[in-house]
Amino acid sequence: MFSRRQFLKGALTAGAAGLIADGVFFEPRRIVVEKKTVAINILPQVFEGFRICQLTDIHHSPFVGIKFIEKVVEEANTLKPDLMVLTGDYVDDSHKYIEPAVSALRKLKSPNGIMAVLGNHDHWAGAELTKDIFNKYRVLVITNSNKLIEIKDKAICIAGVGDFMEGSQDLKAAFHGVSNDIPRVLLSHNPDYAEVMSKTERVDLVLAGHTHGGQVRLPFSIAPVTMSKYGQKYTGGLVKLPHTQVYVSRGIGVVGFPIRFNCPPEITLITLTKAVQKV
Repeated sequence: MFSRRQFLKGALTAGAAGLIADGVFFEPRRIVVEKKTVAINILPQVFEGFRICQLTDIHHSPFVGIKFIEKVVEEANTLKPDLMVLTGDYVDDSHKYIEPAVSALRKLKSPNGIMAVLGNHDHWAGAELTKDIFNKYRVLVITNSNKLIEIKDKAICIAGVGDFMEGSQDLKAAFHGVSNDIPRVLLSHNPDYAEVMSKTERVDLVLAGHTHGGQVRLPFSIAPVTMSKYGQKYTGGLVKLPHTQVYVSRGIGVVGFPIRFNCPPEITLITLTKAVQKV
């Protein structure tokens, strides 16, 4: 016969084991599609409802296998977005994972292709090798550059900057040649860049990752570790700043401890809409 103390101790142990099992085996594989409508002031009517699918922080490694990445790609393709974007950290820290990861990601499909920037882990694993492999598979890397997407006689600009920790950021070069009446979406692996980027270049929306949502979230969605200088601000979702707005994805993979708790992997689907002007 168990005493009350023994019963409670056993229950707590079983509960803790269950939480650990969930964080290690279940939640890191429970993909969630986060859908967000984002308003842009000068969006042309022909781009109303334009959809961007963002994948970030894949972190292919022994803990994030190629089969799981292929599953993510397959699910992203079912969303049938107008554009696919990748915002960095495709591997953990070994160059041997770069080509398998990019080979899987190149199977993403959209009418306007795939555009990518690099993250800090890509620099640690080999930035030039990563760019070469992206080029090999015809995935466009837009570091400090841009590409216009045109419908009829209207356009939006998708630009990118280098990683905030390990790369270089040249916002003027990123928007070189882009008229000021064209909406501007910027890919930046690290959301912290939005806090310090030049205000002389208008940016309507920044798409970022890097923080993984903290990987572990306590009650009230508090993340003990954020990987951001700005604490809880950029752990996930849409953040509105005076000069721009930033959407931060929780990402797909894991780093450090291979655990996600209350913070499942995210495929992001952004739908653009024209902002309603205040009278």
